[in-house]
Amino acid sequence: MRIKSKIQELDEWLFIEDIPDSYIPEKPLVENRLEINRTPIKMVNFQLSTSGLFILHSKMSFDRPVHIHTEVEGEAITSQFIFFKAVDSKLPYGMSRHNIRYIPSVKSIHEVKPGIEYTYFIAVISKDYYLNLIKRDSVLHKHFVEEIEKGEYVSFSQEEQMATYEMQHTISELIESKKTGEIRRLHTESRVVELLMYQFEQYNDRHLNNHTLFNDEDIEKLELSRQILEQRIANPPTQKELAAEVLMSESKLRKDFKEYFSVTIHDYLTRVRMEKARTYLLEDKLSVYEVALLTGFGHQNNFSSAFKKYYGISPGELKA
Repeated sequence: MRIKSKIQELDEWLFIEDIPDSYIPEKPLVENRLEINRTPIKMVNFQLSTSGLFILHSKMSFDRPVHIHTEVEGEAITSQFIFFKAVDSKLPYGMSRHNIRYIPSVKSIHEVKPGIEYTYFIAVISKDYYLNLIKRDSVLHKHFVEEIEKGEYVSFSQEEQMATYEMQHTISELIESKKTGEIRRLHTESRVVELLMYQFEQYNDRHLNNHTLFNDEDIEKLELSRQILEQRIANPPTQKELAAEVLMSESKLRKDFKEYFSVTIHDYLTRVRMEKARTYLLEDKLSVYEVALLTGFGHQNNFSSAFKKYYGISPGELKA
C-alpha cells in the first residue's frame, strides 16, 4: 500500500508512506510526529506504521477553509473516526462519526471548515493483514467480506455510527501507550482488533434491535448529555436534572441514551468515573481520599468498594 496526504493550500505532502501488504509479525513499529502551526493551519499528527498497518491520529483546526488531499493505492480496510466541535467549545468532546470501509484504491479531496476543532483517527489495514486479524469466515463481518471480494469500494455500515466511550478509550490507549519494542507492536495490534470488535458489536446490536434513526436535534441532545456526565463526575446531575438541562423528558432520555450509546446512563457514568479514577491513581499519583472526592463519592469507603467491584482490586492494591 502507498498512503499519501497533503493540504493543497500548503502544496506539500504531510506524509508519503509505503506499507508492505504482507503481514510480517516481526517487523517493528515506526513512529513519526509532525506539528504545523502557521496560518491558516494548526495541526498535530501522530503516525504508527508496520507491515500491513498504518495509523494516523491528527488534531487540527483552521482559520479559513482548506482542502485535504488523500490517496490510498492498493487494497485496504480502514477503521476511521472523526470527532469535531467548535474551537471555542468548553466541552471535552463534540460530535463523532465512525465506520469501517474497504478501499481498493482511492483519491479524495475534502474541504475542511474553519472554526472547528477536528480529531481524526484512521487505521489503514492491508487486506492480507485484515484477514489475518479477523478470519475470513467470521460471522462478524460475513456481508462485508462478500463485498470486499467484489473489489469495489464499500462501507461496513450504510450509516455512520457514533463513537462510544469504549472506542474513545481504546484509541487513547493506542496513541498514548508508553510501551516499546515488541510489546508496543503487540499492544497496538490488540487495540486495533479491540476497536474493530467494538465497531462490529455496535453495528450488530443496532441491526438486531431494529435501531431507529435519530434526528439531528436528538443526537445533539444525547451528545450534550454524555458530555455533561463526563464534565461533572465530581457532582453529576440526577437523571431528572440531566433531562431538564438537555430539554428532553426523563423517560425519553433514558430510553434514547441506552439505544444510542448501547449503555445506560448509570453504567456510562460509572465507567467514566472508574476510568478517570484509575488515571488519577496511576498517572497523577493522587491519594485514594483525593480521588474519591474528584470522582463524586461522598466517602472514601464508598469509592473503594465501587472501585474494587469494577476492577476486581482495591485502589490501594492498584497503587502498590
